[in-house]
Parts: sequence; C-alpha cells; structure tokens
Amino acid sequence: MALEYELIRVDPFENNNGHPELLELNPDGKVPVLKHNDVVMLESLAIIEYLDGVSGKAELVPNAHIDVYHFRKSIHFGLTEIEPYLWLSEQADGPLSNLYHWPKGVYSESLARVKESSATLEKLILEKNPDGSCYLMGAKFSLADIYYYHILTWAKQHGINFGSHTESYLTHLEHRDKFPKEMYWQ
Repeated sequence: MALEYELIRVDPFENNNGHPELLELNPDGKVPVLKHNDVVMLESLAIIEYLDGVSGKAELVPNAHIDVYHFRKSIHFGLTEIEPYLWLSEQADGPLSNLYHWPKGVYSESLARVKESSATLEKLILEKNPDGSCYLMGAKFSLADIYYYHILTWAKQHGINFGSHTESYLTHLEHRDKFPKEMYWQ
C-alpha cells in the first residue's frame, strides 16, 4: 500500500502476563494492533480494510456490486468456516493452550473442520482462478488474497495440506513482485 509504518514485534506472553506496551494498547493482549492518528485498531481483517481505505492507492476491495458480493462471500467463508477452528486449535493445543482449557479432542476436531472446509475453499479458488495463475477475485489482487494467504499458511503450520489448486494459488501469491521478503512469523 506504500504507507510509511513502524513495525513493533512483541511477545504477547512476555512475563507470563503480557507485553506491557501491547497491554497498554489492547488490554486483552491480542495482536495485531494498529495505532494510527491516536486511534487504536484491532482485528487483522478490519485493519487491512482500513489501511486500504486510507492509502487511496491500493484499491484492494472491488467496486462492482457483483465483485463485492464474491469478495465478501469468500471472506465470510474464511471467517466462519476456517479461522474460528484455527483459533480453537491454537487455544486447545498451541501457544494459547496455557490460557485456555479445552476438553481433550478439541484440537483434532478443529483441524478436521478446517480440512472439511478445504474442498469448498478449493471451489472458491477455482471460481475465478481455474489454473492457479491469478487471484481469488480473478485478475486483480485483493484483500481477500492477503486474508487467505494468512489463514492458509496458518493452517499449513498445523500440518493441513490443501488441494493442488489451492497450493498453486499460494505459490502464485508468493511469487508476486510485492510479496513481503519477511513474514510476521519468521
């Protein structure tokens, strides 16, 4: 988006009760957090939509009504059928398991739900991207691609493998000229 920024990496679990600077911005201790013009913003998808709006350059959200529908449909699918189960898996048997106490089996059940959703996700990718050489919305890169790269690579960190079209789509995203050289989890 060609915006100036300062990236501050914090360990949300520092000192077993959270990083002080993070807790000052977000008492829940969750990341990411964006502070812009003295306004604190939370939730990654809301943050990237906000940044798209203020940049005035990127235009990463479609304008045509039917394209907006497909954009929102794909985002809402991820928000309801994939991301919540990834969060549960993190809470049940991941870095958040010391804060949450889920019954045995929640981790494997959560990942099973993500795997079940992968067939529908493959169809969403195929709708506008039949050969894996373009983006979720077709020829134009969008916020949906940023969002899906995040949740798909998160799922892969839990050992979930996707179909060939989804894998081609991820590879295509990684080969963009503007793909970040360093990702947040590195």
